Amino acid sequence: MRMFAYFMRHWRGDQNIAQSLLVNGVLPYFALGAAFIVAYVTFNLYLLMFWLLPFIVWLVWGVVGTTRSAIRTLRSGAGITSKILAVVALALVVVVLVDTARQVGAVARFITLYRGA
Repeated sequence: MRMFAYFMRHWRGDQNIAQSLLVNGVLPYFALGAAFIVAYVTFNLYLLMFWLLPFIVWLVWGVVGTTRSAIRTLRSGAGITSKILAVVALALVVVVLVDTARQVGAVARFITLYRGA
């Protein structure tokens, strides 16, 4: 039950921006990115398909929660450091979405090569 409350606090943007960005954003992004590289380099379609669902779930949850937290921080009376971090978080959300589009292209090429083999 506590884990569900944690996930919901992030989803609603109720966590502070540092926790939202670093713990729920950066760390899972690098872990999932490493898993993607392993699946892609080993040319393993099953690993890639196994990676896809957690990545999509994290992407939606992470982007929504971090964006909401950043907006809440910018609208609040938070200090300048928190507001700068909120702007950085929003910029990183854009970077993650652009990188995801790149990864989708890589997955599409992978599947095309796999089907042709």
